[in-house]
Formats: sequence, structure tokens, C-alpha cells
Amino acid sequence: MTVGLDDVEGAGDAFAAALIAELPRLVHLATRLVRDPDQAQDCAQETIVGAWRRRDQLRDAQAMSAWLRRSLVNRIIDRSRAHHDELDIDAVESDWHDDHWSVIPERVLERAEMRDELEDALARLPVVYRVAVVLHDALGWTAAEIAAATSAGLPATKQRLRRGRMMLVSALAADDERRLASEAQPLRCWRARRHISGYLDGELEDATKTAVEEHLEGCPTCPPLYASLVGIRATLGGLRDPDSVVETDIASRIRSQLAELDRGATGQR
Repeated sequence: MTVGLDDVEGAGDAFAAALIAELPRLVHLATRLVRDPDQAQDCAQETIVGAWRRRDQLRDAQAMSAWLRRSLVNRIIDRSRAHHDELDIDAVESDWHDDHWSVIPERVLERAEMRDELEDALARLPVVYRVAVVLHDALGWTAAEIAAATSAGLPATKQRLRRGRMMLVSALAADDERRLASEAQPLRCWRARRHISGYLDGELEDATKTAVEEHLEGCPTCPPLYASLVGIRATLGGLRDPDSVVETDIASRIRSQLAELDRGATGQR
């Protein structure tokens, strides 16, 4: 949706029109990060209004989209509160450390392919991990883009992505347990599992990649976990869809807020 200058009553500013033109993409992004459509629209609206108030901080108009995305992502993280049903990363990593722990991939992928089940599982991830997984695997952001948007370092972002993927598999396999012996493997399971996320993204050095592949060929517990990661990543990719259509009333509401802010700023001069 593009809003012309004539539609921004009172603001009289191309910047305001450009902000409103970004609204559909912000709503689209917000709905991928929070389940509640109303909360998603509120976050997008607050981001637009906040950007208008801080318009002097944007030095490069070409960077507006990235600036707004960073603001939105951080706003969602700040607004999120711990959910009683959130997974405990320490407990999840404890499971993944256990060479005998695995899942039934068919069951995990069956649940992942049901959108409600997938979104319920994503909702169980603490927000910093959910943001990393959704932005990367569902929306196609790079780890560097996520790091910039969340003001986190690249190593921390990659760790959040790795942990988030593991937690998502665990959430979808909550009632599936299969403990099989695998101690005879040359590469211990936890070492292989630590590298699976990097293997999935093609980031491993040749020696490490070969070691992981050899482990997957002979280990009875790790292949189901890897299959689940691959399948969920592909399913998350299916969440990508055209930019959301923003209802007229929310755009009108924002136009009114921007106009009121502009009138207030003019009156103070």
C-alpha cells in the first residue's frame, strides 16, 4: 500500500508518506513474530509513530526500511514477557547433550506441517530464540541482518539460531522419546549436534563437515534430529507469503497521529 503526500493531511512531509508506505511490510513482519494479529498491528503502528518522532535520527533515507525493521524487532522483544509454557534452554540442551536422546521425525514433521501446531511450538520459544528462527528460516534474513536488527553480535545471533532450532524440534517432539545406544560412534553425538545447524547452513569447514556426515551415516539417534531440523526449516520457509494487506483504518489512524504530532511540533516553533 502506497500513501501519497496528499493523503498525509497536516504532515506535509514526504517522510511521513514514506513511513506509511512501509506499514504493510512491518505488519507482515510483526505477524510472523507474534501470534496475536492485534498485537502485531499495534507494534507496527507504534514503530511508525516512534520513527516519526525520531525522524531526525535517520541520516540516510535509503536505510529507512532497515531502520524500521530494527525498531520493530526490538520493540517486539521489549514487549514480550516470559510465558509460563516457554521451554527452558538448559533442559533442552541437556536433552541434546544426551547421546541416547532422539525423536521420531515423522511425528515431528507431521506436527510441523500443521500450521497451528507449528505456531504453538514457536510460541513456546523464548522471544530472542523465536525471533532468530523466524527471521532466518521463515523470512530469509541472514544472520548478519538479524544481528544488526537486534543489536546482538554475530556469534550470539548464530547461537540463538542454533538453540532456537533445537528448541523448536523439542517443542514439536514433546511427547516423542526414543533412546537408542550410540556410544560406539567416532564423533560423540553432542559434538555432532552442535554442528548440525552450521551444517544445515553450509558453514562448516571441510574436515568438520566430513566428520558430521560420517557420524550421521552410522548414528541411530542423530539422523532423526537432523531430518526434523531440515523438514522444519523447509516448512518455515513456506510461511513466506506476499506482504500483508493493511486495513484502511489502521493507516488512517496512523495518518491522524502523524498529523497531530506535526501540528504539535509546528505550534511549538
